[in-house]
Amino acid sequence: MMTFLKVSSQKTSNQFEAIRFKNELGFQKPYRVLKTTFKSLEGFQSYYPGTKITLEKILRYHLYTAIHINEKENKLFSMDLTEFELKETTSEEEITKEAVRLIGDMYFGSNELKSIQIDN
Repeated sequence: MMTFLKVSSQKTSNQFEAIRFKNELGFQKPYRVLKTTFKSLEGFQSYYPGTKITLEKILRYHLYTAIHINEKENKLFSMDLTEFELKETTSEEEITKEAVRLIGDMYFGSNELKSIQIDN
């Protein structure tokens, strides 16, 4: 019964918060938000190209990004709440690569990418 309740609560949640926060920057939100039309996090469990790090971990841990699934459109919100429209995509890898590229072009994001040594 306990397992069922845990699984059930995960399925009803569409918001997966960032694993780490950048509180020291003083932004309204100490994390970014990736809103996506994908229905689950399952596709984010594959590895980012050239790494042994999952797409989800790249976003939620290394790049301080919450993932909101089952949204009407794909968007990325920076810590200062700037909104970036994302391309319609059919894969979690492609949306992650686009988010990584955008974050890498941000002042703080470029240093975050250097620390995990991935190309944007």
